[in-house]
Amino acid sequence: MKRVTILTLFALLAIGALGLAAPAISVGHPIYEFGSVVEGNVVTHPFVLTNSGDEPLTISQVVTSCGCTTTTLADKTLAPGASVSMEVALDTRGFGGQTIVKLIKVYSNAPADNPLVLQMKGTVLRAKPYNIAVGDLTNLIYILIDLRAPEAYAAGHLIGAINIPAAELSDWVDRLPKDVLVILYSADGSASDEAVETLLADGFLQAKSLLGGMAEWTRVYHDRFILTSGPK
Repeated sequence: MKRVTILTLFALLAIGALGLAAPAISVGHPIYEFGSVVEGNVVTHPFVLTNSGDEPLTISQVVTSCGCTTTTLADKTLAPGASVSMEVALDTRGFGGQTIVKLIKVYSNAPADNPLVLQMKGTVLRAKPYNIAVGDLTNLIYILIDLRAPEAYAAGHLIGAINIPAAELSDWVDRLPKDVLVILYSADGSASDEAVETLLADGFLQAKSLLGGMAEWTRVYHDRFILTSGPK
């Protein structure tokens, strides 16, 4: 009878020990205070997430409040003791003159601290009227490409245009960004139309051809916004 009682006790202890095994999520510093920054700056900070439990931790979702973005986690499943860095970027545009607290919620299979709540907090100073944020600049950037021969480009081209002769455009496909407006022009627009069709097929969904090319520009605007790059 005594032996049965002892065996039963050991069994209960084993079951209890199994019940205690679980993943746990932790972070060294859950609050990042960035002090004061000028509106338009992007504040970045890496939060290091650790599985401080004794079972695999699976991170299922990361939810951020307005103005924050996170990098893609290199690992979403962490073995006990393993860590992963998650960089958070806070875009301060629109928060000038405010002290802000932005939350990042990390959901996982950890029974406690789910979600794990992180914070980025600080004061955003108003920018000067003549400042422009890098985030706003990215919305304005476009690439202007002159497809004509180098001699024609040197004789006169639109301000900001780079010279990539039509025959060499294919060599640039891997170097041109696909997520910005790309405008091509040629002498009369025919070569740029053909080039844009090729770019569209390659995934440049914002590629455009200047209607009528350089001939139409000079007919309407003459030499306005035209530069020469001849020998100095």
